[in-house]
Amino acid sequence: MYIPRIYFNKSIKIDTIIKLKKNMVHFCINVIRLRIGDIIHLFNNTNYIFISKILDIKNKNILIKIISTQLDNKESPIKIHLGQCVSKKMNITIEKSVELGINTITPIISKKKNSEKSISKKICHWKKIIISACTQSLRNVVPKLNTPSTIHQWCDGITPQSTKIIFDPKAKNKIYSIPNQYKNIFILIGSEKGFHGYEKKCAKEKNFLKISLGPRILRTETASIVAITALQIHLGDI
Repeated sequence: MYIPRIYFNKSIKIDTIIKLKKNMVHFCINVIRLRIGDIIHLFNNTNYIFISKILDIKNKNILIKIISTQLDNKESPIKIHLGQCVSKKMNITIEKSVELGINTITPIISKKKNSEKSISKKICHWKKIIISACTQSLRNVVPKLNTPSTIHQWCDGITPQSTKIIFDPKAKNKIYSIPNQYKNIFILIGSEKGFHGYEKKCAKEKNFLKISLGPRILRTETASIVAITALQIHLGDI
């Protein structure tokens, strides 16, 4: 039975009545066609869902009563952190990464000073894609979208005990070469043109493991999906 899901980015308590934000009203009334008395599930970036009931729909306002809560952990036993060189297919990359259980996403930008400014305009749109993907995939914890960073900035923020992977079709190691105890994994995915020399140099200096996803050259959005799926099969919950 289909039960509509809505993201609510505040703390929620049982037996309280909340009013949905105006930007959600159109979606609720005209898209999923909620009516008074309907049951919906709220999620708020925790491992719980909140079973709720529509009390009133009036003057473009929707009042909801929180009836009960239920533990609903859909998170993977491994944490995968994606460093994705910004591409034209970022929308699909972000959407599918969230559905597959990514933990954090960091857009990797070039050295150019104007890169961060232009990408920052897209952050709001990408956050909406993440929420939509969580709604669809029944994830209740929302993956974090980090501030766009250069590869050096991203690598400097990785803890020494974490596993760092860069994908290379010529590499001898495969995903199954990664030991089972590795649970905090950072993966670096390049653009359609591949990695620049300075990006390869940075990954080498930071002791990234070279892993092959097969002999074929994958598009950047395909590489992200394949890498995350393979990691989830080998170490996660697929």
